[in-house]
Amino acid sequence: MNKPITGQYECVHGSGIGLDYFTSRIDRLTLFNNGRFTQITQERSRISNMAQSLLSGQQASVGTTPVPETRREGSYLVQQNAITLRFDDGTQEQGQLSLSGDGLQIGSNAFTKVSDSTLLPPTTRVKKDMDDIAKGLKIAGTIGGMAMKAAKTLHETLQTDAPTGQGQAQTPTQNSPPYRPAQPTPQAAPVQPPPAYTYTPSAPHTMPAQPEPIYCDQCGTLARPGKKFCGKCGAPLPLD
Repeated sequence: MNKPITGQYECVHGSGIGLDYFTSRIDRLTLFNNGRFTQITQERSRISNMAQSLLSGQQASVGTTPVPETRREGSYLVQQNAITLRFDDGTQEQGQLSLSGDGLQIGSNAFTKVSDSTLLPPTTRVKKDMDDIAKGLKIAGTIGGMAMKAAKTLHETLQTDAPTGQGQAQTPTQNSPPYRPAQPTPQAAPVQPPPAYTYTPSAPHTMPAQPEPIYCDQCGTLARPGKKFCGKCGAPLPLD
């Protein structure tokens, strides 16, 4: 290898949709001249971290919400193209340096060398992040403008379709008659209830008085009313 192995390396776990600053996870490995290294592993992408924060009820923003990262340090050893990372916690990982010196492979992660400096951020990464941020803001502005336009159209549609109720002001136009408030509907006269029925009992029915029976004093025969002489013996009947 003609290039020094010291410097900054990146492993980009891309989402396949671009805008790596928002949608991808970027792991960073820095190899120092004194045989020490730092490894920073990004746990989630910025957009995924913001979504999780919102679901948990927290205020979140893609640009301001910190992304959770894991920082590990240790020492490294290089033997030809092999590199051994010995972490301070006692664990270690084996890697393979590329023959061109522009990257290394650690397990399934391929790290690309982005800078020979161990102090300054890589200019390629800064430029890429700035481009992604500008594109993201442009997309957000476009989506926001579309949402505002849709909301305005919906509001105007609702105002046009809404029926005009009593007391709702109308703006007279050049072709429409001036607004006149609706006249109250006359109320019908209340219906008088029928007089209450009062039950009056009728007088009891009186049977005509029956004449008292008349008997003959001589023979005791019952005589018909109005007779003056007994029809059996001819004796005069008693007067009433």
